[in-house]
Amino acid sequence: SVSQNCLPEFARLDLSQQTSLFELLSFSKLREWDFNVFDISAIDEENTLLFVAWAIIGSPYSQFAMAKQLGQSNLQLSHLEGYSFADLDIKIEFGTLFSYLCAIQKDYKPSNPYHNAIHAADDVQTLHSLIHMSGNLFDAEEIFSILVASAVHDVKHPGMNNAFQTNTFSTLALIHNDAAVLESEHSYHAYKLMIQGLSDEGDNLNFLCHVTTPKFAEIRKRIIEAVMHTDMSKHFSTVASINNQTVGKTLDEMDLKLRWGILMYMLHLADISNPAKGSPMFQLWTDRCLDEFFAQGDNERKLGLPISPNCDRNETKKPESQIGFINFVVKPAYEVLAGIIPMVGENILPIIENNLMYWEDQKGR
Repeated sequence: SVSQNCLPEFARLDLSQQTSLFELLSFSKLREWDFNVFDISAIDEENTLLFVAWAIIGSPYSQFAMAKQLGQSNLQLSHLEGYSFADLDIKIEFGTLFSYLCAIQKDYKPSNPYHNAIHAADDVQTLHSLIHMSGNLFDAEEIFSILVASAVHDVKHPGMNNAFQTNTFSTLALIHNDAAVLESEHSYHAYKLMIQGLSDEGDNLNFLCHVTTPKFAEIRKRIIEAVMHTDMSKHFSTVASINNQTVGKTLDEMDLKLRWGILMYMLHLADISNPAKGSPMFQLWTDRCLDEFFAQGDNERKLGLPISPNCDRNETKKPESQIGFINFVVKPAYEVLAGIIPMVGENILPIIENNLMYWEDQKGR
């Protein structure tokens, strides 16, 4: 069921846009740490997530389809790199998967400065880059699961965080009993769409319709667990736990259960990777993040609630907010990953140090 046909969203772009996307969405370009997802959103903002997820999860067939669309008949499928998830026993329905991802993309809120579909696309690409650095010692079905989890991990995000939901007794907080409110909503919605489809169109979007019930349950459990792992309140305990379990071991010495734990950890680190990216990405994401935080702070002020950390536009200083976040959250977490994946130490830790220096310099201005 592998679709070698092009996505209609790609086919309807003009030739120069298709040519640019074909270059940007090559498997090798997509695994670079300095990939700039805003290059994709500049071409077709509303389909950024769809294109990035299609190019990565559908590889190498997606690259082949783009080449065919551009009339490059000399390109052979066997010469293209990719995950080839079509070879998995679970017989993924790729046409349905891309319709599903299209529906997921529409359910990200474009008015959120930060938690929108571009962030999700960035997450998928960043995770893909980390998987490449790891030497890809993971089970292919687990890689498929974590990449899908990454695409859906913030769907329906309202732009206000968990604390805001619980403090305002929002409908979401009530539905999810104040427990990991947003993460519960993201995974609930991802599966509701998959199993019930789009209510007005009546078609189901289950791209795993060929798997046995136990296998479906296993993949479902994994995707939910991975999305729940992006809850920032679990950050410090997760870092400590991964550190304890992996210290002094290489990836190939770790059992499958621990490797899945590391994949979930990599998804979480992709989610907080903005301060680990080069220029201009780290500045762009910082501005978007603080815009969203300040909008929440304005709401909290209006409602007479305590203003959440880094959400007060009158008090929060951009450099200081980033220095704290890097020193306490991002850097120690990436140092643990560097202990497991040496390329992280070589490629990413120096960028984090550079960005720290940048913000220290900004502080004095």
